[in-house]
Amino acid sequence: MKRQHKYPIVAIVGRANVGKSTLWNRLTETTRALVSTVPHTTRDRNYALTTWRGLCIETVDTGGLDADQGSEIGRGIIKQAEYAIREADLVLLLVDAEDGVLKNDIDLAKTVRAINKHIILVANKIDNPDRQSLAATKELFSLGFGQGLPISASTGRGVGDLLDAVYDELERLGKHPAPIETNEGLKLVIMGRPNVGKSSLMNAILGEERVIVSSIPHTTREPQDTTFEWKGERVTLIDTAGMRKRSHVEPGLEKAGVDRNEQALMKADVALLVFDSTEDVTTQDRHLAGLLENAGRGLILVANKWDLVEDKTTRTTDEYEKLIRQTFPFLSWAPIYFVSAKKRQRTDKLLDHAFTIREERRRQIAYNALQRFLKTVLARKKPLARIGAKSPYVLDVTQIGIEPPNFLMTIRGEKETVHASWLRYFENRLREKFGFDGTPVIVRARQVPFSKSHDEKDYIKSAEPKKKLKHPWARKRRPIGRIGRY
Repeated sequence: MKRQHKYPIVAIVGRANVGKSTLWNRLTETTRALVSTVPHTTRDRNYALTTWRGLCIETVDTGGLDADQGSEIGRGIIKQAEYAIREADLVLLLVDAEDGVLKNDIDLAKTVRAINKHIILVANKIDNPDRQSLAATKELFSLGFGQGLPISASTGRGVGDLLDAVYDELERLGKHPAPIETNEGLKLVIMGRPNVGKSSLMNAILGEERVIVSSIPHTTREPQDTTFEWKGERVTLIDTAGMRKRSHVEPGLEKAGVDRNEQALMKADVALLVFDSTEDVTTQDRHLAGLLENAGRGLILVANKWDLVEDKTTRTTDEYEKLIRQTFPFLSWAPIYFVSAKKRQRTDKLLDHAFTIREERRRQIAYNALQRFLKTVLARKKPLARIGAKSPYVLDVTQIGIEPPNFLMTIRGEKETVHASWLRYFENRLREKFGFDGTPVIVRARQVPFSKSHDEKDYIKSAEPKKKLKHPWARKRRPIGRIGRY
């Protein structure tokens, strides 16, 4: 699948620790990119929109081009950065004005020029106006791009002038920035513990090496957003860092990455919870399943690495699904797919089902239809009280929200309560009748005080005195004359 880019692409490149991620956060007005003094904190490409002059471009953050080529991750960082340079309409080559031009900068400038000719030199970390001359030193001119544009990514100084220069250059190249698209489309997040194949699954869905895949745990450090079109629909696919137990999460980069995972989850429509089908379900898998249930997102369970399961028979799939259902009984509504990200088996079906689930999350049931349905449920099984043997009187049920579907049941009497098991029974019958595939459904009960409007006959009967009273203004019956006239 070749992704279609609606906006011009601007890539930020340079050696490690020159401020690429800080500048990317500034231009995109986000804090998604991790920023630290640790070299090569950024590993994969990070995409987000930059808005300026009422128009948008797509800005790409990259890892340091001076990564160690002797390591698997280092080679992946360089490959990802080179891909970003190749697809970019314009490249921002960032240098550290405080350090000056190093040998690495000279080598990287040659590499960038060999891949893409459209380059703007940016001199970062010029926080003080008195040091603006650092952007016009002899060493910077020796790189062959003229004077560097002076900026301070950390304070924002000079960033507006940089954006003016970027937009003017894109116009000159015929790559016009475009108005922002209001339709955000489907947001799909991939989650799971380390090394279950999340990044491989993302690459399989996209049909390209979008993120680094490695056997080393925590290769992905921060959520990676990729926007593309699927059958005419806009999709944002988010790969996340592997999530371990909170007690095992190391402070610093890993903790910051986990925090960003949870933020990405709350913005998503549907989540893919990925398991390693060659291993037993772990405590962390159960923890993540509970996290996703509480988040109220749509959910698909993905058993990855199915091609590596040995001695499969026609019953293996059913047996594994039964095990998953027993392990996660609270996720009985979530569909399960058995895929191989490495061989791209059944990965396309995930997208089709995710769109279906998004529509299920938006489903609304009319009030009258719900009341008819409630009568049939009450006829089949009376509601159970949380305390006592008396069956609570259910007045009505109504849908009060979507994404996820949210229903409120009204119980007569301030002290009357309904048992949670009966609410689950009602939810199950609700799913049988109306669907809600792949989405949590919230059913809550509230108590209202007893009033005449709820049951007028019972109210009048209880309030009626033993002796019948006449209307206060009725005439007293008295015979008049012999014939007993009134």
